[in-house]
Order: sequence, then structure tokens, then C-alpha cells
Amino acid sequence: MAVHTIRIGDLQRHLPVVPVSDDVSIAFLKLYGDTELLEVATAALADQLTDDADVIVGPESGGILLAHLLAQRTKRPCVIARKKVRPNMTAPLRVPVRTIGTAGEQELVLGEDDAAVIDGRRVALIDEVVSSGGTLQALLTLVGAAGGEVVQTLAVATEGERRPSVTSLVHLPVFTREPGDGAAG
Repeated sequence: MAVHTIRIGDLQRHLPVVPVSDDVSIAFLKLYGDTELLEVATAALADQLTDDADVIVGPESGGILLAHLLAQRTKRPCVIARKKVRPNMTAPLRVPVRTIGTAGEQELVLGEDDAAVIDGRRVALIDEVVSSGGTLQALLTLVGAAGGEVVQTLAVATEGERRPSVTSLVHLPVFTREPGDGAAG
């Protein structure tokens, strides 16, 4: 299997290059289960977090660990945009989202309690990887609907298109291949 090597601080990881369609493969970054990488990435992102941010907001599922650890490290509250309505949400804010990593349309949801945490505050968004920008756009819309203002976007990695508006630790290429050849290139 092909791999793509990244380095964050003194830590190196070899990411498997996996297909996401007939002609596109990506270097798959997975923080779940890699506590060392998660800690190093969170510390590096905490160093880059703007003082202007009052609240940290991350999406389910890639942003959950990062948002919680970053909030803990920086002593700020955090909110998680969920992928489905939970029983405690009586009047949730809902925004559709389409991503490179998931087939079909999904949604991101905020309950009233989380929207109240965001209302009138400056927000730093955080996610594992920013690729197509679908999740990022949905988060921007959701935070705006909750009355917050996004002042920074943080990610462990950007992927494909470079995004100067995103503070990230590494950039991952998107690999194109001929349909059926199975090789990344």
C-alpha cells in the first residue's frame, strides 16, 4: 500500500493512501487511537490559537477530540456540531453538509444550549482535515445562525486545495489515478 509521510513537530507518521472514488485517493489521517499524534497536534494548534477566540467549535466526529483537548488546554468552552438531532434538542439549528469522505448529504446540528454558548461570541473552528470545504462552510453557516462570529479556523491538515484562511499543521495532496489502475500517483 502506498503511504504519504507527514511530520508534526518531532513526530512522524506514514499515512495510508486510500481511494475515495474511482480516480481519487487521499492520505488518510486518523487521530482516533493515536494519542501521541493527538496530543502533539493539539499542543501545536493551541500555540497558534488566536487570543480573540472565546469558544472552540468542532464537528462530529473528526473535531470532537481536538475541540475537547484544545478547550481543556486553553481553558475555553467548546461546542460540538452534531451529525444528527439528539433527544434534548427541541429547536435545533440545522445545516446540510456534503464532504469528500462521506457519500450523500448529511447535516450538522446545534442544540439550543450549544447555540447559547456561541451567541455573541468569537469562535475558533477546529477539525481534523479541511478538504472540500463542505464541513467548514456548514460550520460557518451554523455559527452565524447561532449568533457567533468565526475569527479563526484551525485544522491538523488541509487537503487538496491550499486554504490560506485555515491555520493548519500540514498539507496533504490529493492523488489522482487512472480508473482501475489501483495506484496512487
